[in-house]
Formats: sequence, structure tokens, C-alpha cells
Amino acid sequence: MPLTRIKTKGLGTSVTFENITDTGTEGTKVATGTTAQRGSTQGELRFNTELGKFEGRNAAGTFVTIEATPTVTNVDVTEVDSQAGGNQTFVITGTNFFSGAIASFVGSDGTIVTASTTTVDSTTQITAVAAKSDFASAKEPYDVKVTSTAGLAGQLDNQINVDSAPVWTTSAGSLGEIMESDTGNHFTIAATDADGDTISYSETGGTNLSGAGLTLNSSTGVISGDPTDVNADTTVSFTARATAGSKNTDRAFSLIVKDKLAWDILGGITSSGGNAMNSSASFIQVFIDPADTRSYSGSGTSITNMAWALGSDNQKSGGQTWTIENQSIGGSGGGKYLVDDNTSNTFYVRAPGNPPASWSNGTNDQLAFCGWWYVKQDLDSTGSLWVFNDGDWSPYAQVGIRIQSGNIRTHRGNSNNISETLPSKSYTNRWMFLCGYMGTRPGYVTALGFNDSTNLTTITMGSHSYSTGTSTHSPFTIGARPDNTSDYNASGTRMGFQAVWGSNDDAFLNSSGNYSNNHGLDIFEQIFDQTKGFYT
Repeated sequence: MPLTRIKTKGLGTSVTFENITDTGTEGTKVATGTTAQRGSTQGELRFNTELGKFEGRNAAGTFVTIEATPTVTNVDVTEVDSQAGGNQTFVITGTNFFSGAIASFVGSDGTIVTASTTTVDSTTQITAVAAKSDFASAKEPYDVKVTSTAGLAGQLDNQINVDSAPVWTTSAGSLGEIMESDTGNHFTIAATDADGDTISYSETGGTNLSGAGLTLNSSTGVISGDPTDVNADTTVSFTARATAGSKNTDRAFSLIVKDKLAWDILGGITSSGGNAMNSSASFIQVFIDPADTRSYSGSGTSITNMAWALGSDNQKSGGQTWTIENQSIGGSGGGKYLVDDNTSNTFYVRAPGNPPASWSNGTNDQLAFCGWWYVKQDLDSTGSLWVFNDGDWSPYAQVGIRIQSGNIRTHRGNSNNISETLPSKSYTNRWMFLCGYMGTRPGYVTALGFNDSTNLTTITMGSHSYSTGTSTHSPFTIGARPDNTSDYNASGTRMGFQAVWGSNDDAFLNSSGNYSNNHGLDIFEQIFDQTKGFYT
């Protein structure tokens, strides 16, 4: 019968029961009450209505809860980026989760990372938060552990790995400049990974690199290729992604593809001796270009003779920094120019000092010139165009080339004034490429072409005998008479790039190769074809 049916009247207060068996199906009710209503007898069993748990009084005189051991069946986050900063939130599922439980993560070396907060959402779910930096890749994988207030614990092993995102070592922003003519490898972008994972590189958010003719190597981070030609300096912006394991880190970069300039074009053209036409081996003496920041910044009164910087063999011009007199910058891209902008003053570009008298005195010396001009007066019958000159033109010219009253004149040495009649053409308000070569072996050639011409027009080609020059000389001058700068080009005349070779037997043409007028004309033709697009 139920214990409640047993009559205890008259039995006293020391009634005891041993080995009681309850054969009912509903269960045996034990004492219930609040914490304050606890008894003081060792071995008491009761249900704490405040805690919602069964409890019993132990030998130490304290009550301990009676609860099931927690179990952990899953955690939603299995990778932690320890270098990302901040906290990581984990959702842990299982059974027998009660208020007061603590979540922790046990490393492979036994190190315990205790969650900074553990929230028991239900008996089957816990939300735990821990600092990402507390996890170390050397201690992965981490076990997930839930410990009850009674000290009972459930654990799911080998659940969480540390996978740090790669870190860029290449600074964001501009990588630098490349010429549109450059090929091969240009830049390298790089990142590191704390976990030692292999890093791969890719472009994300677009195809700007490939659209510009460039390739990003996925393994090395090298940017290479032949850039797509541009009409002006062009910035290529792109976002690169470094991937290590399952982690990505993006960074924005850019590079500038520079419009191919005349100096670089000369570098791709070789003499008969195999020397680049902008090298000291070709004895280039003068190169100035208003479009090239290496030569001219776009403001001020000085311009750099880029040839001078090549070395002692190329210092016959007398200095690196030339003076710009009464000229301003115009045009755009590779077609920038200096223009005579004041009708009341002389206009020219001039070297800082006299060249050595021996510059044109060698019996086997050569002189070659080419450059672009926009003429502001008629040339085939009247008018003058002072091109490149040194010395007194009557009669002691050292070197030079000019057009005057329908004749093109080239000088080298004493009384060696070659005068040829210009072709009958319209020269006014047109861009013109003018070129000339003189060499003791075997002769000379002059030619011209306009920016809309298919080929150069040969003015003259032949042989000529030269004597040595005299000591009469003046600073190299472009755009005016060197010994009398009051003779200058008409107001509004424009000057593009100018190049001069000379002062050596192997200047311009090379004795070890094709030493002929035709080859000299071929070099001029190449320069003309590749630069006429600048001057439109």
C-alpha cells in the first residue's frame, strides 16, 4: 500500500522503514521546497523548487544537485582566425545543458580556453563566446567541452582548427609604372600565412589586369605580360586576393601603363652594329623631349638632355641641363611640345656651354639628326627653320641642319655646306618629321615626312667629301642661329622630340655592320613610323 496509508499513531517518532519498495507506476514523491526549507539531516533527498533540480545532503553537510551528465554533439564553427582580432561566437548543441554550465575548448596539449561568456539557451543549446586570439594553430585541433555546476562534463573531440587569414606584405596602392612596350615580369605582390599554408593569388571583383594585357601568377604573385597599348598614361586599378586554406584577404592595388615615348622607341631600334639607338654605343649626343618627364617636367626654363646622362662619351653637348628660352608647353601624351609663345622675343633651346672643337673634326665622324616640327611659315620658297646648330654659319659651321628659302642645308666642318632644294609641299601648320645623316663613309641622306604620310620622302642621298672642322663653335642651339640668336623661328613654331648622333666613326651607323645611306634611311623610317601617331 502507499506509505501514506500506514498508520503511525502510537508508534512513536522513531518509526523506520527498510528496503521500501514502491510498486506503483506514477512514482514516489519526495520532499519539495525552497532552498530555505532545506533540512539538516545527512542523506536527505528532496526536490529544490527554486533550482528545479533534485538534491541531497552529503556527509559534508552541503547539498549537491543530482543531474545528468552533459553531452556535446555539434559545434557550428570549426575554424577560427586567430589573427583576425575580436571574439568568436560558437553555438554548441547537445543534451543536459542547465544554467551555470561552462563551455571551454581544450587544445591538443591540454591547454584550456574558457569561454568568456556561456549562455544556456536551452537544455540542448549553448552560445559561447571566446577571444579569437586565445586559439593557437600549434595547439589545434581543439575539443569542445561543457561542464555542469556539479562538475559533470561532456566533450566532443577534435572539432576546431585554427586557420589564420593570409597577411599582405606588399603595401596597398600604386605598384609603379611600366611602359606600354615593356614585356616580361613587371611587379610581384606577396602575402604570408601564419599557419604555413600555401598562398594562391587571384584578381577579384573584375578582370582589369587581364583586360590590360597582364597576367597575375597564382603561385608567385608575379604580374607579367605585354600591356595593351594606350594613347595616354593609364592607371590600371585592381583588387588582388590572397587565399590560404579557406581564408581570403583582399587588397587594392594599381599600376600605371605609360604611353610609349620616343626615348623608349629608340631603345627598340638598333643600328647595323646591333646597338640600341638610345645607347651610348650608338653615340647619341642629344635627346630632349617635352613629352618625357625624364627630360622635361612640364614647367620651368630648363630641359634635360637625356643622352648626356649616358656617360662621358655622350657629353659632347657640354652639359645635361639645357635652357628653354621663351617657350611654353603644349600638346598632350607623347605629343607634347614646346611652342614659341612671344612675338617680341627670341625662341630656342640651348646647351649650357660650347661643345669641344673636336666634336666634328674626326675624319670619320658622323652626324645624324631627327625631330618633329610644326612650322608656322612657308618653307619651300621663303622663310627659315632653324633646327639643330653649332657654330658660325658663314662660313665656319661646325655641325647643323636648317631650312631656309626653299633649301635644306646640312653642315659639318669648314665649308661643307650641303644645300638641297626642298620638295614643293605645303609646310605651314603641319607636323613634319625632319631627318638627316652625314658620314665620311660613304655620304649623306636627308628626308622628311608629315604625320599623315605613309613613308618618308627622300630629299637627297649621295656621297660627300669632308674636311675637318674649325675651332669656331657656339653652344648647341635648337630653334635659333647659335652665333646670333636674333635669327630664330617664327612665333608659334612647335618643337617635338629632338635626337642627334655623332662624334664617332660608329655613331648612328656602325662600321661592323651595314654602313650605308640606305640603312641610315631605314633607321629614320622606323623612328618616323613609330612616332608620327604622337603628333596629330
